[in-house]
Amino acid sequence: MNINKRTLLPLLLTTIAIPGYGQGGSDTTNKKVKGLIEEVIVTARKRSENIQETPVAVTAITGDALREQGILSAQELSKSVPSLQINNSTSPQIFIRGIGQRAPFARFDPSVSVYLDGIFIPRPDGQLLDTIDVDSVQVLRGPQGTLFGKNNTGGALVFTLTKPGEESGGYIETSLGNYNEQRLQAALDLPVNDELFTRVSVNTRRRDGFLKDATGRENQSIDRLSAIFQARWLASDDIVLDGFAFLGRTRENFPSYHCRVVSDDALFVNGLGILWPGDTDPNNPSAYRDNCEANSRESQGDLHTNQGDSQRQNKDQDELMLGLTFDYQFNENHSVKSIIGYRDATKYNPQTTADDGGPAEYLRADLLGNSIQESFTFELQFSGELFDDIDYAAGIFWQDEYKSERFNTSNPIVGAEPIAFLGLASGQAGFDLAEITDLLGSVTGLVPGGTVPLVAAAAPLATVQDFEIDGKTFAAFSQATWHITDNFELTLGGRYTEETRTSYLETRGADLAEVTSIISSADPRFVPILPDMAALAFLGRWSQDPLTIANNILKERFPGEIHAPLGEARIDRRSDTFRQFTPMASAAYIIPEDLLYGSLIDSTMIYATWSNGFKSGFQEPFGLDGLTVVEPEELENREIGIKIDALDRSLRVNIAAYSMSFKNMHLITVNVDSNNALVVGSQNAGASSIEGAELEVMWFPSMNTMINFTYSNNNYRYDEFMDNDLKSLALRGEFVPIDRSDEEFAVSPEVTAALGIQHTLDTEFGRFVPRLDASYKSDIYLGLDRGAWTASKQDKSLAYADAYILYDARVSWTGDDESLSLAAYVKNLTDERYDIGAVSAGDSIGTFTSVLGDPRTYGIEVRKTF
Repeated sequence: MNINKRTLLPLLLTTIAIPGYGQGGSDTTNKKVKGLIEEVIVTARKRSENIQETPVAVTAITGDALREQGILSAQELSKSVPSLQINNSTSPQIFIRGIGQRAPFARFDPSVSVYLDGIFIPRPDGQLLDTIDVDSVQVLRGPQGTLFGKNNTGGALVFTLTKPGEESGGYIETSLGNYNEQRLQAALDLPVNDELFTRVSVNTRRRDGFLKDATGRENQSIDRLSAIFQARWLASDDIVLDGFAFLGRTRENFPSYHCRVVSDDALFVNGLGILWPGDTDPNNPSAYRDNCEANSRESQGDLHTNQGDSQRQNKDQDELMLGLTFDYQFNENHSVKSIIGYRDATKYNPQTTADDGGPAEYLRADLLGNSIQESFTFELQFSGELFDDIDYAAGIFWQDEYKSERFNTSNPIVGAEPIAFLGLASGQAGFDLAEITDLLGSVTGLVPGGTVPLVAAAAPLATVQDFEIDGKTFAAFSQATWHITDNFELTLGGRYTEETRTSYLETRGADLAEVTSIISSADPRFVPILPDMAALAFLGRWSQDPLTIANNILKERFPGEIHAPLGEARIDRRSDTFRQFTPMASAAYIIPEDLLYGSLIDSTMIYATWSNGFKSGFQEPFGLDGLTVVEPEELENREIGIKIDALDRSLRVNIAAYSMSFKNMHLITVNVDSNNALVVGSQNAGASSIEGAELEVMWFPSMNTMINFTYSNNNYRYDEFMDNDLKSLALRGEFVPIDRSDEEFAVSPEVTAALGIQHTLDTEFGRFVPRLDASYKSDIYLGLDRGAWTASKQDKSLAYADAYILYDARVSWTGDDESLSLAAYVKNLTDERYDIGAVSAGDSIGTFTSVLGDPRTYGIEVRKTF
């Protein structure tokens, strides 16, 4: 494995800077007893193990530690967990080691899976859980294809709920903060008898949006209500049943964003020579640029946006999850566990997922109707011990999932001068240019000066797609660890997965002939030229703004979300089966204690792992061309690590270094369909690589002081990434290959670091715990196409989010009887402005839409236990 000097130097400097050589890569939140780090148990290998003896890069955070850091949602985990990047801008995005999923649509599976009490959550918009009643969360980094299955190429987040207690009791916690934040969280244990225990927990959190839009909306708001009911039945000494029901309700506004023009040569800026509604001078078209700049940070000022009335920023979703776990220890060495899960979620639309970035209703991408998500999972696990020296875990997994969404992409009627129109028409297959030339000649002769404004649906006026997916997954897995000696173990495992996806797609495009008839009938100044392209000549001047007139005619006739009549439906059905085997092998060596005797090191484990993962292939709508297939992506990971406890177990240092190879990586790109319409879709990059390293340190320099430090460095590169030149496709229908292998990976930073310092003061007035956290993210590339990359070479701000450091401060007080605690907190102490998304497109729409993260927030908390 080749880890470059840029990666190794910070690791070496950190190791030298801390007395003694230690390791901490898997645990950032352990408690202390008499200055020592307690043992932490994880289930990264489907069995309970000491984290320091588990050859997996895993971070385990207890519920108490989450509260000490003020972490209220999964999104905030990325502040302190190495290689973890979580954005919640225009869509939820979870990335680990640069691997994640960028788009929010139903057809896309996540690359990082999330589990709640063993139940798989298959959709990204249900994965960013609040940390309500969480006993622990484990972040597994790297592909988990053997024990956890498909769509774990980046890793997994495993949430475990606090189980019902055997005695009555609970807590209530409330918080008030700026932006009118109000939070209430409570839990109550209600044992029924000595064998049956129940627990009820509720959480409500509301906060006004801090991004003020010119329309009066307040975006980036929070409004969540959730409740969990749990039951635990000790049916016998050997049988335990755990069940839960989760209800969630979200009524929030997504973040709004700002806009900046990336490239004048982009197709929709000046690249096609087209004019937009509002343009009145063909020699100086400016409406498109003006629209973007009307929503720039420079024009709007701090925390203000201008996205217009057509935006739908609502994030409205209801969710139900049910889980039942049956655990049977049928003899001393063997047990069986079954996990049954059900999830039903409805996302209420309309919701705008993308546009060109300004207040005018130009380029639109909307989810319409209600999106349905329903899944049923079943997992059967066998685990235990064979021959006194082999631990094993094996089982089967089955999932049945249904998803649906209605998606609309639309563009306005645009315009062009006759010569520019000839260029546009030449790129459309099936048009007779000689006939068009004759028509133009006859029409322009009617107007003094020999020219005439032309309007047309040069880009798709409306494309409405109803999409349904049925997916069935079956997998069988097995993994065994052979303890060859007391200090050396070898692990082998594999998983076979078979997934069948059946998709139904109904596509309806705008009826352009009817559009032509409607516009020409409403205003006789519009003369049809090419009805099948909704092309009309306007017998007037550009100064009269014929484009606004034509589009207003359609909006008055079709006032809803779809401003055009729709033609006949095209139906596509397709079923594909994807199969994959993902093996793994790992070796671990624990250095004998007698070899460490007398040194500063208490324990050391060294491990090496080879593992594989894959992300399922899928079918996706591709404009008017219907369904296309994207092949599965495959990942091979090679990893080495060391885990050390030192200084009488007051210091822990964990290091992991890895090299990963991708085949057929899923990437979001912009292309054109057979109708020369721009389509945002997926393709498989030929090959790519990731090399990196992670460091986690926990140190108690004294009985009352704790220091956490994490660092990660991930170096990404495409070994092969061929794309098509978008302008050649759009203008001439020619496929001109371009090499994009020199570009950076998008969305995930190369370097992250975090430092947390906490001190405990015991006084006669109670215990005071001040804490300070700092988190660093390097700059992040947010480009989508080659044009964004080219523009960023001239001006990095056209496609990058700047590097930033966030500081959080917190002071808590706990009374002598431990039942009452108070806390005051400030997040983003310096009120830093930083970006958490979204996308820069330099070839097509030519804009960079950027989303701000939370400004300074502060508040107080009160918690009472009973």
